[in-house]
Formats: sequence, C-alpha cells, structure tokens
Amino acid sequence: MPVLNFGQPDEGVIQMAFITDDLQRAMRDMSACLGVGPWFHFEEFELCELRYMDEPADFRIGLALANSGHMQFELIQPLDDKPSPYRRTRERRGWGFHHYAVAARDFDGTCARLGGQGYRRLVECSVPVGARAAYYDTDDALAGMIEVVEMTPEVETLWTTIHHASVGWDGEDPVRSMT
Repeated sequence: MPVLNFGQPDEGVIQMAFITDDLQRAMRDMSACLGVGPWFHFEEFELCELRYMDEPADFRIGLALANSGHMQFELIQPLDDKPSPYRRTRERRGWGFHHYAVAARDFDGTCARLGGQGYRRLVECSVPVGARAAYYDTDDALAGMIEVVEMTPEVETLWTTIHHASVGWDGEDPVRSMT
C-alpha cells in the first residue's frame, strides 16, 4: 500500500474527528492534555456542492486540524442548527467522536467499495482546492462514520504541512488561522 507524504497509507485511516460546541476550548484542551498541535483553524470552512442525505444542504462549520505524529485530529464546530451529520451525531450521542477519515487517491473506487458493503452515503461535497469528500454511515459497525477524503496533490500538500508543523512542536503559536 503506497504511503502518503504525511506518513499514512493510501486508503488507510488518516484522521479521527470530533464535534464540539466550543472549538477554542477543544483545541486548548487537546493540546494541553494530549500534546496535539499546532492547530490550523478554519473559522468557517467552505463546503461546495454540499448534499446531505441526497438533498442539497447549506449547513456551516468551523474546523481545526492538527497532528500528533502521523495521525491527524479534526475538531468540528457546527455554526448553525440545520440538519447535518454533526447534528445527527450530537442528537444520538452528544458531543465527542464523530468519524474516521480515510485517504483515497481513487475516490470513486473507495466510495463504491463502501457503498458495496451496504453503507449509506450521508454527505457529499467538494472543497475549494478541488477535492471531494463523502461521509458513510458506519455508526453501527464502528461507533462513528467514515469520511472518504479525495487525496489530490493540493490536499496532500496541506496535510503534509500540518504534519511537519507538529514534528518537534514546542507549544508556541498553538493556533494558526487559515481564514
């Protein structure tokens, strides 16, 4: 299995994501308790061509990304109460773990594999760098969803930058704005 520039395998788990009602507090706590950081903060992360449960959607989120070693952590704060996969999880289990993300150089193939295993696609979207993402409902099997992240060169470059910033991080400049 090929390894991506930030150390994780293609089609392997590259991220663990959590939902929170207070992104600033969650970044601070994960850094203090777990040494995760520095955080790359997107005050409002743009989701394009967004669909939730096969319908057009327009929910808004803030998010932050940081690494501990080769594993990336994502913190997501819903910015509204519109129907979304975050609201769905919060209503079922409360704040906390939300999804695993897997890298996919072959996005369509990875999505077809998950769909072929009987998992329903809950979310599909693209992001401004031209990559696509999709969430699959694997809650019953994994106690969380799977996000498929299309690993384009632009996404791989961003994630490599985040990984490199974490190597030897001394706690300085703990939150870096990406707005």
